[in-house]
Amino acid sequence: MIVHPKEFLQGVHSLCRAHEVLLIADEVLTGFGRCGRMFACDLAGVAPDLMCVSKGITGGFLALGATLATEEIRHQFSNPDDAFFHGHSYTGNPLACAAAVANLEIFETEGVWERIRQITTQHEEYLRRFVSHPKVAEIRQIGTIAVIEMRSSDPGYFSSIRSRLYRFFIEKRVLLRPLGNVIYILPPYCISRQDLSYVYEVIAEALEHID
Repeated sequence: MIVHPKEFLQGVHSLCRAHEVLLIADEVLTGFGRCGRMFACDLAGVAPDLMCVSKGITGGFLALGATLATEEIRHQFSNPDDAFFHGHSYTGNPLACAAAVANLEIFETEGVWERIRQITTQHEEYLRRFVSHPKVAEIRQIGTIAVIEMRSSDPGYFSSIRSRLYRFFIEKRVLLRPLGNVIYILPPYCISRQDLSYVYEVIAEALEHID
């Protein structure tokens, strides 16, 4: 995961508008508060033509995906004069949709944004400790998403360090799934300060013991 500056997205948006090209935003990971705003596009003040969402829409309780579209595009699906009809067997799954509605109600009625700010602040505090660590190649963070990229002789998705890290975290009762030599920390918004602190303690221990 590379965090690009908001100016990049703004530039892409401008180019799409200039050349009449649809802008599709993939907010499957970044949506529903992960970047500190409801959607990453909000950070750049950009409204895409299509937006793909999933994961956070139900709070991770059930699998659900949705595609948001402008009225102009939606019209192409609903206009009986057009042959642009398509559907899947599980389209509109009522159980998953009920979970999504309940999750969105929690956003409106509970202190979710305060939890997001707390996690963001904790990330910033703990990540500073790893910036100059000899085994850390780079630190990346935006909102509740934190990334620690380890130095490795075989960096990449299939780095051999991944299996050692995974076993270490499981033994310490921490559910982290490294992607190769990259450790991602994406805690649920309900995590306590104590539990997130423990996650970082285990990561610090892993950096000391795993080569």
